[in-house]
Amino acid sequence: MRIAPGDAGPTSITGPDEVVIRVADDAAPEVRERGVTSEVLHRMGRQVDDMVAEFHELPSVGAYQVMARRYIEGRLAELAQLRGAAADGFESDLLEVFEDLTGRRHKDPLGTLATVTGRSREALDHLLEVGRQRNAR
Repeated sequence: MRIAPGDAGPTSITGPDEVVIRVADDAAPEVRERGVTSEVLHRMGRQVDDMVAEFHELPSVGAYQVMARRYIEGRLAELAQLRGAAADGFESDLLEVFEDLTGRRHKDPLGTLATVTGRSREALDHLLEVGRQRNAR
């Protein structure tokens, strides 16, 4: 949909009054240096659109699921880039994302990770255990 200058667009569907985007306090120095990029803003725009659609109970493919999938894919890619994609650590990355989802009280973090990564719950249980063992060392 294209909105002409001065056109406020449809008034029956409203979004948030304010969205605050900032770099996390515990972000890696190189992430903090890049700051909020156009990629971050683009991703955030899609998430806000999904949440508004979900709030207004508009037909969708499951805005929360889409948002969770995008978050997991993005976070795993970010973690892989930080450690070097060829370096060992994928299991620890999975564990970090799993613990983040659990901390946010996601209904089914293991099932969501399984869907996003294309792995079975059993395979993910094994990978998470490997991650726990690596982190314990």
